[in-house]
Amino acid sequence: MKYLLKIALGIVACAFVMVACNDDDEVAAGFRLDKTEITVGAEGGTEYIMVHSQDEWVAIASEPWLMVSPANGIGTTQCRIAIDSTLVNDVRTATISFTPEGQAPQEVVIHQTGFDKMIVVETPEVEIESSAKMGKRYFEATVTTNVQFNVNIDYSGDDAWISTETTEVNLDRGARPRTVKIRFDWRMNVNPEQRIAKIHFVPSQSGDVLKEPAILTLTQKAAPRIEDNRSGDSLALIMIGEQLNLLGSIWDTSENMRNWSNVTLWEAKDEDLPSPEAVGRVRSVAYAMMKTNESIPQEVRYLKYLESLDVSSNTNTMLLSIDLGNEICELDYLKHLRMFSYGLVSLPDDFDKLGNSLETLDLSANNFATLPEMLTPENFPKLKKLNLTSNRRWTTTDLRKAGDYENGLGFHFHTAANNSLERLFLWENLEELRLSNNYIEGQIPDFEVGKNGVEAYNQADVAAFGGDTIQYLADHRIPKILPNMKMLTLNLNYFTGNIPDWILYHPHFLDWIPELLLFNQQEGGVNSEGTLAGFDNEPVTFDYYYDALPGTRDKYELKEEFTDEE
Repeated sequence: MKYLLKIALGIVACAFVMVACNDDDEVAAGFRLDKTEITVGAEGGTEYIMVHSQDEWVAIASEPWLMVSPANGIGTTQCRIAIDSTLVNDVRTATISFTPEGQAPQEVVIHQTGFDKMIVVETPEVEIESSAKMGKRYFEATVTTNVQFNVNIDYSGDDAWISTETTEVNLDRGARPRTVKIRFDWRMNVNPEQRIAKIHFVPSQSGDVLKEPAILTLTQKAAPRIEDNRSGDSLALIMIGEQLNLLGSIWDTSENMRNWSNVTLWEAKDEDLPSPEAVGRVRSVAYAMMKTNESIPQEVRYLKYLESLDVSSNTNTMLLSIDLGNEICELDYLKHLRMFSYGLVSLPDDFDKLGNSLETLDLSANNFATLPEMLTPENFPKLKKLNLTSNRRWTTTDLRKAGDYENGLGFHFHTAANNSLERLFLWENLEELRLSNNYIEGQIPDFEVGKNGVEAYNQADVAAFGGDTIQYLADHRIPKILPNMKMLTLNLNYFTGNIPDWILYHPHFLDWIPELLLFNQQEGGVNSEGTLAGFDNEPVTFDYYYDALPGTRDKYELKEEFTDEE
């Protein structure tokens, strides 16, 4: 009995083994994938496929934008499918073939949708300040796009206050979007109301249609309201200093404005007080050491009672070409204007509005190419001092090479073709004219009595000068040119020819220190005609002058003697 039981159990066991073997054979003969189709977006990404097989298999992708890993194996394996982002806008399709050993391949079909035409602004709403230092007045917009585009700007007002350069996007990746930064420069808001601009990014090709428009809304804060009072003056001073980008420290606003350096206020005791309301307002201010390529900030117009303005020492002056803005022309009481080494090349159209008040004008060390047309005695009847010294962009001793210099040499002209000097020399009220260290060439203009309104010295002039000191001038009918001139400088230019008699016998000739500030032209300087700079009749001594004007001998010889003793 026990023997029969053992036999039966053995038969059952064998049968179980046989069944088990049949099941394994069925699995070994099969091959199965858990997916046969995959759809992904344009960005691509990673997908996974389970491979079930007892035999060895290999996988091959039909396109290079697909990668399968591992690409071969045995048994059950998870395969990683890496799908690159597309380079086209349309749908693209590829396959991955899985081939088990000794069996037909099975395919997985990959569908990838293309990119839409797109321009996406990362930050569609931007707010900026009303003002900032020159180098800070811009913002960058981050834009993702797969099309070329133009920038169109709609303003809430009439004035354009945003600028940008044409942007060419490098679409070397086809429809795959690129992210770029677009710089927008903005102008300061001078009004006490905010302003808004709509920046539209528009496809440059008519066939490129966006699903949604790409718009950036830019809001600029209102300018601080500057009131017509002392507080308004202090705010204007600070804003001007900030926008000039001063290289040194600016005033401490916690201190009284009376203690601010280089600032003077009107006092009640001032004899020339323009108005009782001017007491405590800014009378004069000086700014020095700055870095800007713009005109004086518009806030200068709020300094209502300003009498003296000094703005000097800009960086890289010779490279600049700054047009002075009209805002300065609103200063009705401005008597003294000094803009030294700022980079100016022109004066505003309304500059002659200052003619009713301006007494001194210093435009030295700028980049004027010639005398501004509006600088005439008719426009500026009160002007006494004019300084145009050192308007040189570049340094050269050979004017034959003037055309080699970008933007010109500076204050450069030939007196035979340009009458600027004649205009200046006929400015009777001028008491100081400085033209040193420029590129003026040709002869110093001479004048003929009876032409262009030129008169000779007469007996009334002799009497007014104090007796017979200048009798020689009346007797020899010397042209009466710049009769009130206390200081005339013409040195370090490229003058040639003769010094005219109206200079050699001028009543104040020796006050001009002519041996230094007139006779000595550019050392080694050659004019545009190849002639060495210098005068043909430069006096060796001043004896001729003392003989003609004997009343001056004691004055100047004693002065020279005193100087020698010192």
